[in-house]
Amino acid sequence: MAHSVLVAGATGMLGSKIAHALLEKNVEVMVLTRSLHPSSPKSAQHLAQLQSRGAQVVEGDLNNMESLLKATEGAPAVISAVQGEFDIIVQGQQNLLRAAEKNGVRRFVPSDFSMNYFKLAEGDNDNSDIRRQFAELLKASPVAHTFMLNGAFTEVEVSPWGGLIDQENSTFSYWGDGETSFDITTIHDTARYTAEAVLDPVLANQVFEVAGDVLTMKEFLAIYQETTGRHLTERRLGSVQELKDWIEQKKRTASSPHEYLGQQYHYALVSGKGKLDNLQNDRYPYIQPLTLKQFLEGESQKATQR
Repeated sequence: MAHSVLVAGATGMLGSKIAHALLEKNVEVMVLTRSLHPSSPKSAQHLAQLQSRGAQVVEGDLNNMESLLKATEGAPAVISAVQGEFDIIVQGQQNLLRAAEKNGVRRFVPSDFSMNYFKLAEGDNDNSDIRRQFAELLKASPVAHTFMLNGAFTEVEVSPWGGLIDQENSTFSYWGDGETSFDITTIHDTARYTAEAVLDPVLANQVFEVAGDVLTMKEFLAIYQETTGRHLTERRLGSVQELKDWIEQKKRTASSPHEYLGQQYHYALVSGKGKLDNLQNDRYPYIQPLTLKQFLEGESQKATQR
């Protein structure tokens, strides 16, 4: 299988970690970037770090087929870690796929990295809807695919965007009964698994599911309190159906999908609809993904060292 991989979206948090994970495996990495001089300081930092480790930078735009044909030339595999809406996830990735087809690319890993969005119904999650749309295009392509599913990102679930933990008010809020299991994986571990999967011939035209931890909301709260020593008041906001009703109402009045998108992800977790059914962590036993407890312990150590 390929020992040269083109990574689109490599200046982002996940994409940069995927590129670094590939470099750790002595894979030749080509980084697709819109600009050799990104305006974002963080993106520029990620690009500089990858270049310092030997990554080759290729300038290209998902809306410019000529640049994509040049970028995919000589790349046996492509990993997409781009983020965005329909214009990026469907149209942009389709352009990248068509260029890959013309240049004989053998493997394409799309920008999924989430819960099992194949099990969600249309309208359950706006981001999942467009990913399923691109997945159908990819499955019809002569280029082999690997769909990477890792549940929710651990870092997101402990952050304010995850909506669970309110540090200011010392609360832990969720919908549902708190007894439904869901999957979480750190960004770093997801990147390591992706670097393995793209090179694995057995995973051609397969869904690859991994998780660092599988737990319920009640277990999440208990582990968080035990590990951090912080007490959070448990708040059950309502039933899963009431959450679904809230989302549908919000869709009718919201000025932006971002007003309800976080709750759509929460719905996929607490309803069980996004649950991964076929975890394959043991395919690469040398990767030991962090559990929630291990992740929180690591964050605590970092905080004391600052």
